[in-house]
Amino acid sequence: MDINVRSFAFSDAGSAVYQQGRQQLENAFPDLKFSYVDVAQVLHFVTGGSETAAVAAMQPGKMYLLLAGAEGNSWAAATEVKAWASENGIPAILVSIDDDKDLLQKFGTVTSAFDALQGKRAGLIGGVSDWLVASAFPLNLANERFGIEILEYPWPKLPGWFSFDPDKKFLTTFAGNDQQKFEKEARIYAFLKHILSEKQLDALTLECFTMVKQKDVTACLALAMLNNEGVIAACEGDLVSLTGMMLMQALTGKAPWMANVARLSAENVLFAHCTAPLDFVSEYNTDTHFETGKSAAIQGSVPFDELTVFRMNRSLNRAFISKGTVKERPQHDFACRTQLEVALPARDIRKMKEDPLGNHHLLVPGDCTSLLQMACLYKGIRVV
Repeated sequence: MDINVRSFAFSDAGSAVYQQGRQQLENAFPDLKFSYVDVAQVLHFVTGGSETAAVAAMQPGKMYLLLAGAEGNSWAAATEVKAWASENGIPAILVSIDDDKDLLQKFGTVTSAFDALQGKRAGLIGGVSDWLVASAFPLNLANERFGIEILEYPWPKLPGWFSFDPDKKFLTTFAGNDQQKFEKEARIYAFLKHILSEKQLDALTLECFTMVKQKDVTACLALAMLNNEGVIAACEGDLVSLTGMMLMQALTGKAPWMANVARLSAENVLFAHCTAPLDFVSEYNTDTHFETGKSAAIQGSVPFDELTVFRMNRSLNRAFISKGTVKERPQHDFACRTQLEVALPARDIRKMKEDPLGNHHLLVPGDCTSLLQMACLYKGIRVV
């Protein structure tokens, strides 16, 4: 991982001072590669007397890591600069090169993730579902905020879903030896693979209920398989979830589970949806789609006990982040097929009830809260 750094020392410091400080930095982080440049968001304080130069290098709208050690009054200088940044509304994090080993690693992950998102192309297939009143935005917003270009492909301008032969890999995955089973669903998967290739897309979100209404077929299995293959595929034309899923995949390497909030109690949240990435579940059955009773859906069992919940608002400038513990893996008949009862901190339950950012939430295994918080700080997204 390559991290751009700018070093600062007192005004008449010679090259030997910088070299000694940089060597100390590299010894402290042997697994990282540093590039010393003139413009960077990682500011390395080699000595005191460097405050004025560091402040001159900082810009509004960006966040900074202030790296310092105990020698040469470098920590004193970084502390002064941190105070100035706070007074001027510039987010900055003090990082000790002796103690805060994880922070710089996470910052590198965050910068690499946002670099990876630059130039990504995603497709809005069909349109945004009518009920997603808090999950649509002007398509250029994702490009402005994250460098993701979202292109809209209305149904009339796309080829017929059933004009494609059933995908053999799909049938092997879901139908086994019964090649007639899920034939329609296999055509949907082949259609989506064609669109991804023809339009040169990296991700998509699909307005899927049109398919159910017109041909009694869902895309639940196709989306599950695409996400399992590393292609972000969101449901219902949800633009907020599409963008959040692409961000979470860039940060964690995993496609998150996009789920409804089916029920909220004082301590727990019931999340449910009819699709899930196949690697999010340890085993699964296929059932009918919950809302329509037609076609096929994923009813999966989630193997892990700790997870992270994430959601952005439609302006992409606020976010909800929470660490949860799986309490139950129910199979209620009143909710979508894959279900998780998750315990969240009481304050986060209140936020979801009193100030929700929308229905669909994104879940990934493990505790990724600090990584997501740093990503939000990096982009000026306020964590609620």
